[in-house]
Amino acid sequence: MVVRRNTSDHTRLSGKDLLLLTPLTNTVSAEKSCPALQYELLDRREELAVLGRLTERLPDRVSSVVCIEGAGGIGKTALLNAWIAGARDRGLLVARVCGSESQEGRPWSAARQLFDSLLAALCESDRRALQESPAARALSALSTPPGEGGRACGDQTEVIGESLYELVVNACEMGPLALVLDDATWADQASLHWMRRLAGRIDGLPLMLVTTRRCGNGQEAAPLLDELALQPGVITLELSPLSPGSVRRLVQDRMGTRADEQFCAACHEACGGNPLLLNELLRVLVKNGVRPCAAQAGRVAELNEHVLEKTIAIRLARQSKAVMAMSRALAVLGDGTQLPVVAALAGLDPFRAQEAVREMRCMGVLTEEEHPRFTQPLIRSALFRAMAPQKLAEEHMRAARLLRDHGECSEVVARHLMLTQPTGDEWRIAVLRDAARRAAARGAPALSARYLRQALTEAPAPQVEVCLRAELATIELLDNPTASAYHFQQELLLRQDTCGRAAAVSGLAAALCTTRRTHEAVTALRQGLAELGDAPEHGEWRLRLEAQWVLAAWQDGSSASIGTELVKARSSRHLRGDTPGERAWLAVCALHTQAGHGTAEHARALAGRALRGGMELDGAMLWFYPPLLLALVATDHPEMAAGWLQRMADHAARRGSARLSALASLGLGTVAWHSGRVREGLGHARDLLDVVGRETPERPALPSFAVVANLLLDLGATDIAHDILQTHPTDSLVSDAWARSAYLLAHGRLRLEQGDAGAALASLLECGRYQEAGPVITPAVTRWRSYAALAYAATGDRASAIDMAERDLELSRRWGTHKAIGVSLRTLGTVTRGKRGLELLSQAVDMLEHSPARVELAYTLNEFGAACQRLARRDAARSSLQRALAVAEECSASCLADRVRGTLPLVGGRLRAAKASDARRLTPSERRVAELAAQGRSNREISEALFVTRRTVEIHLTSAYRKLGISGRPELAFALAQSATPVRQNRALPVP
Repeated sequence: MVVRRNTSDHTRLSGKDLLLLTPLTNTVSAEKSCPALQYELLDRREELAVLGRLTERLPDRVSSVVCIEGAGGIGKTALLNAWIAGARDRGLLVARVCGSESQEGRPWSAARQLFDSLLAALCESDRRALQESPAARALSALSTPPGEGGRACGDQTEVIGESLYELVVNACEMGPLALVLDDATWADQASLHWMRRLAGRIDGLPLMLVTTRRCGNGQEAAPLLDELALQPGVITLELSPLSPGSVRRLVQDRMGTRADEQFCAACHEACGGNPLLLNELLRVLVKNGVRPCAAQAGRVAELNEHVLEKTIAIRLARQSKAVMAMSRALAVLGDGTQLPVVAALAGLDPFRAQEAVREMRCMGVLTEEEHPRFTQPLIRSALFRAMAPQKLAEEHMRAARLLRDHGECSEVVARHLMLTQPTGDEWRIAVLRDAARRAAARGAPALSARYLRQALTEAPAPQVEVCLRAELATIELLDNPTASAYHFQQELLLRQDTCGRAAAVSGLAAALCTTRRTHEAVTALRQGLAELGDAPEHGEWRLRLEAQWVLAAWQDGSSASIGTELVKARSSRHLRGDTPGERAWLAVCALHTQAGHGTAEHARALAGRALRGGMELDGAMLWFYPPLLLALVATDHPEMAAGWLQRMADHAARRGSARLSALASLGLGTVAWHSGRVREGLGHARDLLDVVGRETPERPALPSFAVVANLLLDLGATDIAHDILQTHPTDSLVSDAWARSAYLLAHGRLRLEQGDAGAALASLLECGRYQEAGPVITPAVTRWRSYAALAYAATGDRASAIDMAERDLELSRRWGTHKAIGVSLRTLGTVTRGKRGLELLSQAVDMLEHSPARVELAYTLNEFGAACQRLARRDAARSSLQRALAVAEECSASCLADRVRGTLPLVGGRLRAAKASDARRLTPSERRVAELAAQGRSNREISEALFVTRRTVEIHLTSAYRKLGISGRPELAFALAQSATPVRQNRALPVP
């Protein structure tokens, strides 16, 4: 639900922390308003009503998530204040915290403050019970110093998150609860990530999650908040500007007389309906003796130009020197800084600082919180604009020194150094390097790179610059490879040591290959190997550079034969995988074997040795692993590959790398496709397309679109697959044989599905030319021969079809996996026909029974059933087709399932009547739970996958059984498959 209202006929809200409230009486003076008067919010009745209705549902354990959005000063906090005041009167327990810039570098700081607020709101007995609960270890974890907490990742992060969730559940048992995060844009990423996950797990709890954030006016995007707002069921309240009628009412109330329409319109135009700006504008107008008449309307624009600069800053400047010093110090240091630190920067003793804070609170500039905080972020901006740039830089420099001397985290110090002029001091470089390390460790590589680039502006000594270039190039390697290549090249100009230069060449080659400058990469690697020579002490680096040379040569296309010859010349028998160089070379040998120069057993053994030391995902070694893991898929070990790919996805999430996430999603989608788990594959495909977007030199999308298209074809969404593949016409393809082959195979398969056998054959034969030039021979990589044989048969050239299928079977037997042999047998049996064809199809079924490729088994059972039908073996046909339907539905292969349903009645098979009307009654949550249960997952696994409680899973399953008219899990898969709607009519990517 998104509440968007026009401003003409509805009441709206007033300002943010400076509550622009209108007195119900007609008393006027803005400067002498009586605090005892009753006030009402302007233009926000409907939003308050929405919040009120959600509050009333909490005792019935109906949870909700609310996101309040609007520009700065639009009145988000005022709306919260009004709602919270009424909600607390009704017994709602409210824990509230306001995000600030100081939290961004302090993981879990917002969550820590939120639960401190929760404990403070509880009565003594409840507070003691909550503190003594097992979940109280969350508070202990959150008490870790921010600098160290920034390195929390993996299991530690999961423990903290789960403990906090248990704490919320325990608190909900004490009564309805609201967790409120105001100004969530500034909250730290760890807390936001936890709140996003929490939003999906509160079903059945008497809990409201409420966040506010600024949007528009160039406000920087917050991906985690976007994800939270887009979750199903989240209510978004978008606060609109004040209506002209409300502006007129405020003008009349503040200026003491009936206001002219033209004057009010000028005020509305000047402030854009922003309550905060309007309040300041009216104060200036009253102070300057402006009357609200048409003749004075021109003065509004004059006085509005620098309202904040000329009002807030001037009002502060008229106060005591201590107040002005505290204001500037707090503006420089940021909200939430401890008072002693602010006082030190302001040059005040603690007693005088406390007096200044009291005066600022009386002025309405500071909140009543323990640590100083401006009531409105625009106040800080106004103070900045009132300071000369040179003076501001000097203050940030003083702040950096002060925070360093107080032992503050290096990231906090570095944020101030980023706003100063370089001085070349060694301590500045050390702080920036440490801040970069911490930022990278907590998953902020872009920020880490900014710190390192700032350190380079300090004109460091050559030996320090070399290290900075290396660190920066490595940080940027994944998501900014063009910049990474530049910094590696600069490092090479400064490096003198042989091993250091070899490491730089390795990184440079990886960056160049990522940006498709493979010819330059081959040249750089050749020069690097020449520098290494044959010295035994450089053997490890020689292995790594040679392995990269082979990968780059294969990707370059024109140099592919060089790489192949190099692999043939070097034996891998003595390599155990103990070092990165050995693992890199073993990975290359596994890929060479997978291409058809060996057996699947040998390729699997090589891959196992290459993975012996785990995966190194932060440097040039990363690029060996995605193709290596896909080699495991080709050897009929997709689940083993999926485990490694999931580790890659987890590392990408912790590191904050979009490219690594795309690689992991591509691999997981490929594994799901090869395993016949179409729905699961589409889930990874959606994640993949979100990251990839469109093809760029640094994010090639061809393999991604090919995997998605193949999954869609299995699902039966031919039209959507066609739209996706049309994004890249064949004449715009890159020269990378692997990427081009994947695309051409999907394109040929699409044309075959559409009945255009001639176009399909052209694409498939072109795919074959690229594969054989590789040379890639084995069908385990790209099954172009199987589809080409079917295309030949469709054009009536059965002789060519049989020749192609026999060659495919020969190569599959040489490779030696059940899947490859089974698919080749099916193809040959399909094009051969007759009794010989039936015998081959029977062998294919037997072979695929031992393969993890379930969807291939379904296709083969369908072909076997069709062959039996043609030979009038109705019983065998019926049995095979019924099994094909069951396996196809299990894999969500809708296209095949529809085909089998059309054939099964012809051989006497019965179809169970679908209960589409019952299935359509399932809610989205019930369907998600039911689909996971149909896949064989336990209630615990479902609750972890969907981030809900086990009780919620049980409730949804019980409801699904009742609506579908079934008794339990064994019937779920069939009932859901029978009620599935045709996907091919939908032009959007189907939701898994």
